[in-house]
Amino acid sequence: MKNYFFHFYIVTLLLLLFSTSIFSQERTLKGVLEDEEGEPLPGVNVVIKGTNTGTQTDFDGNYSIDCNVGDVLVFSFIGMDTKEVVITSDMFNDDNKEIKIKQEAVSHIISDKYIEAITLKNKKANNFNIPDISNSRYKYRNNTSYLQYERIKSIEIQKEKNKVQLTYFEPDIFYEVGWNTTTGVQFVKQSNLPKLQQNFAQGQPFEGQNTYFGPDSNVFFSYGPRLSNLQFNAIDTPYDQNGVLIPIGSGSGANSIAYDNEIFDTSFKTINTVFFNVATDKDYLGLEYKDERIRDIFDKENNRFHEVALRYNNLSNTEKNSTWDASLKYTTQEDNQPNLNGFFNTVLLTNWATPVSFENRQGVALENGLQRSFSSQNFNNPFWLLDFNRNQITQDALIAGVQNTFRFSDVVTLNTNISNTYTTRAERFGVIPNTAGFTNGFASDKEFDTNTFNATALFSFTKTYKKSEIDFNSKVDYTNKDLKYSLQEQTGFTPLTFDAPETISNNNKTINRNTLRLSNMFAYNIIDWNTKISFTNSSYVSSIQNDKWFLPNLQVDINLREALDMYWLNRLKISAGAALEINETPLYYANQSHNSLDITPQQIQGFVSNDDLFVSDDLQLEEKKSYSISTQIGFELFHNKNIDLSILYYHHTDEKVVFPVESEGQFQLQNSADINNYGLEASLHLSSYHYGGFTYSPSLVFTWYRNEVKRIYSDEDRIPIAGFSTISKNLIPGQSAGVIVGSAYARDSENNMIIDDQGFPLVATTSKIIGDPTPDFTIGFSNSFYYRKLRLNFLIDYQKGGDVWNGTQNVLNYLGTSEQSANERAITGFVFDGVTTQGTPNTTIIDFANPENAISENRFTRYGFEGVAEEAIVDGSFINLKSVDISYQIKRKGDHDFIREFDVGIYGKNLFTYNKYDGASPFRNLFDHTSARGLQFFNTPIISEIGVTLKLKL
Repeated sequence: MKNYFFHFYIVTLLLLLFSTSIFSQERTLKGVLEDEEGEPLPGVNVVIKGTNTGTQTDFDGNYSIDCNVGDVLVFSFIGMDTKEVVITSDMFNDDNKEIKIKQEAVSHIISDKYIEAITLKNKKANNFNIPDISNSRYKYRNNTSYLQYERIKSIEIQKEKNKVQLTYFEPDIFYEVGWNTTTGVQFVKQSNLPKLQQNFAQGQPFEGQNTYFGPDSNVFFSYGPRLSNLQFNAIDTPYDQNGVLIPIGSGSGANSIAYDNEIFDTSFKTINTVFFNVATDKDYLGLEYKDERIRDIFDKENNRFHEVALRYNNLSNTEKNSTWDASLKYTTQEDNQPNLNGFFNTVLLTNWATPVSFENRQGVALENGLQRSFSSQNFNNPFWLLDFNRNQITQDALIAGVQNTFRFSDVVTLNTNISNTYTTRAERFGVIPNTAGFTNGFASDKEFDTNTFNATALFSFTKTYKKSEIDFNSKVDYTNKDLKYSLQEQTGFTPLTFDAPETISNNNKTINRNTLRLSNMFAYNIIDWNTKISFTNSSYVSSIQNDKWFLPNLQVDINLREALDMYWLNRLKISAGAALEINETPLYYANQSHNSLDITPQQIQGFVSNDDLFVSDDLQLEEKKSYSISTQIGFELFHNKNIDLSILYYHHTDEKVVFPVESEGQFQLQNSADINNYGLEASLHLSSYHYGGFTYSPSLVFTWYRNEVKRIYSDEDRIPIAGFSTISKNLIPGQSAGVIVGSAYARDSENNMIIDDQGFPLVATTSKIIGDPTPDFTIGFSNSFYYRKLRLNFLIDYQKGGDVWNGTQNVLNYLGTSEQSANERAITGFVFDGVTTQGTPNTTIIDFANPENAISENRFTRYGFEGVAEEAIVDGSFINLKSVDISYQIKRKGDHDFIREFDVGIYGKNLFTYNKYDGASPFRNLFDHTSARGLQFFNTPIISEIGVTLKLKL
């Protein structure tokens, strides 16, 4: 026992001296994550280990991420165990099918004649007298590597030749035909939206009274009189078919109406997958077609996805020393309402800014062609944006690959892979003239043509001795990637069209990168100690950025189960590793969160994210030094109920991290910072608890992580990485990566707010750190219930802490459309807790919205459009019922009938969510950029979904 811990102690010390990485080509990996029952997993965080690069699966479990062969993808899902997957080149050939679905062998076609043919009682004795081969004096020789005894048709003993002649039936044909369909309804619940007021009309104070000002006045505030004090004059106007609002009692029209400007609609989606697979015991051919159609949440556009996949392999053929696997896939997708340039954010801003006295649906254009809006010079009608745009993203991809495996002996193999991926992507955006933010209209066409060729060879040697095993592999990976980029921008169109632009600008760019990656791994497995020690060194050579020749890695795995010899202990494994890794910068920097850093929130309606950035020779490779230690424990609790506990601690330092940095009025990619990341992940799983025909299996996952910026490569004291010019996430030495910096109230040395002479808090002259989006911890709780053929699963995730800037609430308060501004505008005689500029306690009494004062002096408008950022910081804690599904297995898997499987189910997603603040999704980032987590500014709310699934296999 002492020897075990002595060796583990020595190895752990050695881990601190070594580090590594395994590399390969930068490509876009797409796939679908599913649970063990084949159900899609939405909301899974997919992050390249040791980086800030990541994405999240959508409602159907789909994900897409740019990564390299050799990268480690970390799939973290609250309520599920964290999974780590090393990316291999063949994953790019099949949209990561290895992660998505484990293909199952198809049952044999067994006929009565076949059964009769191998039944001895129906055979002639002189032809089918089958001896016990193991005891026979005749030696059996076969050119195959295994004996297909279940396929023997006849056995003939040839005494004169001292041979046994076997005759086989023709190979069986395996087949399966299947159809999977999902029909769902998507909707946005009112409880997940900002709380809007329904009582006050458009207007502002005038001559000591809250006065109505209509759409033609361009007053955009909702600080007018109560709707109950207004009526229509019954004269049809271009802005309202019911007339103009006037004081009640001064006309003969109907009473005023609180218009419902709800913009979200129920949408539908359908997903159909048809597949046909044919196989023998040697070959496999599979064909699959998938069609997906989704109506957007505004009920305006249909989005489509089509996929055709063909695959052939003979991997099950063990008769030969070589096998191969070929695949061909074509995908095309069309998003006809994408969130380009923050389009959704703008639509929601204009909708929720609309006064309750104005109805957007009565029309979007006036007779003169101008926009019909409650304040056309300042805000758009959201339906003007939805009806008059040319927004679209289309992408086509053709992926082809061939993989070979050559077995030279039982200990030596060679794997080769050649693949090519050609992708075309077009992003179209456009708004017509007289759009707020784009007076002359604007259109852009952005295209990416990417061709990636990859060739990989992996030599493997495995030798087992009496008490040890040696593994050695050597890998060569070559990649050539071409990117052709073009951007055309147009302005100055004729009214209501995208015709005859006055100004056209073009930008074209072509980039090519060749990379060569070499990797050598040596592993020594000490069988008596149940210990495996592996050491890898990788080298990276590229035509862009610098080269790295020494990238070591050391990993130790020790299994203590047999050493402890405890009957109740099922598993005890300890692992430790240390590595030096690198990340190459993508040819195109896809995270566009820097584009908004030079505008204010008020300028969002004119936001364009066309400041595209690309890799250059000036950039050094990102380096990552990491180590980790983990333990896995499994033991029997009682009555054959097993508990599995896994704990992982990790620490890594990312050096020369690449971020966009503004220099001389332009953004450039630069090596910006060194960042420490460390954390703890623990999972607890209880194996199925049985009672009669009932089974219950729960799992609990706990995650805690922290990070700290060690240094920044800048003369400034901080580097903004996402947000706006006035409120942003930042890299600041000594602080968590991504702390929120914005405006704050002025305070004295004792942290008392300083109050001005009018009785309102002063704003500090400089921005301050006001929040940290890093949560205190997250917990996930998943549950599976089974009763015979009935299954119920549900998943709950919980986050504690983490600051969020809820800019949406501040803006709605400023405009007067929020419920909070309606409830608090009547507050009078209020005294802010603080001190005066002279340092004495504040005693000045103020009213929040006194009509005797100008509109700019009330509590909600005096600090401007976005208010004071400090006041918008809220607690990001939430609890969410992420998914629940019930299914019934009408036909069990494995039955040899015409219908092999038939399942029917109903499901729900995001059916209940509780936030400590209203109207913001904990799963949405600003403009949908990963770096902008924790910034809420009219982000798309949580979308709920219910639906029905059918699975049929013949």
